[in-house]
Amino acid sequence: MTAAMNAIVSQQIWNYIRTLGVDRDTARDLFQEAQAAVWEAAEMRATRECQAYLVKTAIGAIRHWLRDKYCLIRVPGYLHDRGEAAEHTKAILPLDDFTDSGDGHFEDQLLEGLNFKQQKDRVMRLLPHLSRAERLVMEGLLSGRSIREIARKRKVRVGCVYAQRSRAIDKLRRLLIQQQAA
Repeated sequence: MTAAMNAIVSQQIWNYIRTLGVDRDTARDLFQEAQAAVWEAAEMRATRECQAYLVKTAIGAIRHWLRDKYCLIRVPGYLHDRGEAAEHTKAILPLDDFTDSGDGHFEDQLLEGLNFKQQKDRVMRLLPHLSRAERLVMEGLLSGRSIREIARKRKVRVGCVYAQRSRAIDKLRRLLIQQQAA
């Protein structure tokens, strides 16, 4: 850990990473990205005492890393606020995915990657397996509502919605794996 990244900043970054519902290896990658961003920010400016700035810098680095890894086109915040994020979210394929191996599976892989609607339908069919609270959160997110909007509508804290989202994602992952194995 760098000198700039004290225990409080480190803990706040881990708390944020936990809300994302990512696997352990991805969480470590995200933390390393955050460490690098904090270290760079502390070198450029006298920010050692400004923990809020360091946490915000780390979260920004995490978001950039996730956008790059999952090839998502950034959706502006105002679209999230209006509940229109789902209509504008698009995934793009990185250039590495366009290398044809010559075995004829390239087209199949491309179609699988682009078949977002079928994947969303599979997830929607699994929602009844979630608790009521988790189901409401996931339905709201899948319809394009923001975490804050869902929390406001349900009259609960934002952190509660994040926790329910993480649990729901974990359950949905397990259910999808069970379906694929069957």
